[in-house]
Amino acid sequence: MHQVISATTNPAKIQAILQAFEEIFGEGSCHITPVAVESGVPEQPFGSEETRAGARNRVGNARRLHPQADFWIGRKEGAIGVFTAGKLTRSSVYY
Repeated sequence: MHQVISATTNPAKIQAILQAFEEIFGEGSCHITPVAVESGVPEQPFGSEETRAGARNRVGNARRLHPQADFWIGRKEGAIGVFTAGKLTRSSVYY
């Protein structure tokens, strides 16, 4: 069984990670341990670079807490652009 560290405690995000692992490795193939770790970026990052950095930072922090795991998953959502009409585009990054 794969030991997976989720660098988020958000239940919806954890469920998405579980579904992905079960689709790839089969049902019951992993145990997910959620951990609350800092992303090192603003709560609402702006731009792809800042969003990716937040996901990477979460993985690094989770990995330091649980180095024995098989996988570490970090997810960060961020704003990519604000247009003149006021529409906001978003991006989700998994690392």
